[in-house]
Amino acid sequence: MKRNLGFTLIELMVTLVVLVILITVAIPSFTNLIQNSRSAALANSIVIALNVARSEAVKRNTLVNLCPGNDGTACPGSWANGWIVQLNTGAATIQVWDAPDTGAVIAQTGGNSTIRFDGSGRMTLPAAAVTINSRYPNCTGQQARQIQISTTGRVSVTRAACP
Repeated sequence: MKRNLGFTLIELMVTLVVLVILITVAIPSFTNLIQNSRSAALANSIVIALNVARSEAVKRNTLVNLCPGNDGTACPGSWANGWIVQLNTGAATIQVWDAPDTGAVIAQTGGNSTIRFDGSGRMTLPAAAVTINSRYPNCTGQQARQIQISTTGRVSVTRAACP
């Protein structure tokens, strides 16, 4: 008598149950990973803009501003509308960043919204250190990011607790 090769119904059902359990455990972790990656990408985009502004100020030996944009056209505006690196005179825009994903929350503390670097790379406006907090809604744990800019122009990013 020839034996059929294949899976029995019980073997197939056990495999499906194991697969469902694995997916149930993995999806919350995957969601957390995606949320954490989005927060890191948002903070990195702001850090890149800060570094571009600082390096352009040194390269051109002049004052360069980073400010929240007004739909990519003028300063000042809201961080939710994107941000702009431009010469202090406003005569030339160096680079424009589009608005972040919908729901991004970006808040700046310490001084006015414009951050200015001089030809030596130091931050001249505002006169004290600046902190920019960024996060997305439904943020949990340490998924928010805190970007600190010292008066020397040094930029650092740390994880922060979600509000």
